[in-house]
Amino acid sequence: MRMALVQQHATHDKADNLKRGLQAARRAAAQGAELIGFAELAFEPFYPQRPSQGDHKALSETIPGPTTDAFCALAKELGVVIVPNLYEVAGEETYDTSPVIDADGRLLGIARMNHIPDYERFHEKTYYTPGNTGAPVFATRAGRVGIAICYDRHYPEMMRALALAGAEIVLVPQAGAVDEWSEGLFEAEMRVAAFQNGYFIALCNRVGKEDRLEFAGESFICNPAGNVIGRAAKQEDDILYGDLALDEATASHARSLFLPDRRPELYPKWLSAEAASPYANEPSHEATVSLREILDENLRDILMLSRQMLPGQDNMVAPNAVSIAQAHFNEKAWYRGIYADDTAVGFVMLYDDPETPQYYLWRLMIAGPHQGKGFGRKAMYELIDHVKTRPEATELLASYVPIAGGPWPFYRSLGFEPTGEMEGDEVVIRLNLEEK
Repeated sequence: MRMALVQQHATHDKADNLKRGLQAARRAAAQGAELIGFAELAFEPFYPQRPSQGDHKALSETIPGPTTDAFCALAKELGVVIVPNLYEVAGEETYDTSPVIDADGRLLGIARMNHIPDYERFHEKTYYTPGNTGAPVFATRAGRVGIAICYDRHYPEMMRALALAGAEIVLVPQAGAVDEWSEGLFEAEMRVAAFQNGYFIALCNRVGKEDRLEFAGESFICNPAGNVIGRAAKQEDDILYGDLALDEATASHARSLFLPDRRPELYPKWLSAEAASPYANEPSHEATVSLREILDENLRDILMLSRQMLPGQDNMVAPNAVSIAQAHFNEKAWYRGIYADDTAVGFVMLYDDPETPQYYLWRLMIAGPHQGKGFGRKAMYELIDHVKTRPEATELLASYVPIAGGPWPFYRSLGFEPTGEMEGDEVVIRLNLEEK
């Protein structure tokens, strides 16, 4: 079976991106490709280079929708299987999604990215809802196809689940930047996964220079023995072709040795050790957020949050220890720990002077592991409700450092407006409480 991976640059002209993608699929089919895969968000800019300003839903589209309709028609016309990747909206949620279209033009189903990262230039938690489609494998005319979207490839549980579901080929739509990974690691991770699980892995990467990133291209295919059998160009548009003998999956070491010799009765107990992990009980985005008094028993938890800020954020807000120390020397300081259910996730401090109608948001922070889940927004709603109960309160002031990746989009989405004033090197903003 011949497959093709289309790596192409993307601009803000989505119609042109889609047009070029359809043309590339035609060229691939003309070269005998029976399965055609595309990179992550192949037909639109890579939005998460900057945090969402709250308008990300408008950037997404439904499935079925314009993009899948175009590829379904093309798949039926050419008799090929096509797996694009796009930014999906379903109700109030948005996902990083790969639809799987069979050679007769039917939309067999979708795979959504399950694991969502958030770090500098990859602010994906502000755009994507964690997937809820599991690890499906689709029986297509070209073979049994599984999907591991970008970040999902780092999770051995995901890669093993696809093997247990019978995948012969795993497509990995990717958004990998130039020199993002150590030398050789980009391919080595997928070579090991292919060998351990007994399937082909076809990683299709973005390519091209965008706002804050330059994507590397270098898409590749590796076989069930863990050998790379084809690579695309670096930093150039390209179509990579690979001729896959699917019986290699059946005859692989993984299928003949590793998978039959598994001892699944052992694994639940081993994995239950996650309960002792600091990551095991992280609150979900659905957690209830509250503002709690800081006492001896929870002081350390609040102080330790400052050690968990994401790279580059330490210059945006003072450590919580400094804030609490300042509060002890200022009788007008009102401060609380931010909790999601019963987990400390942040800190907020207010300058509370009942003799003026203006109250001031002195500090606000959400620790790195808890960002992108809406906790900061919920905490602000709680704070605003508190300020409204204060004597004669008419507005809430705040300030921020105007740097790339700063909090202004967040404050703007809450209704804050610039006052035109500066406080040192910080921009002063206001929220009219009488309009809320």
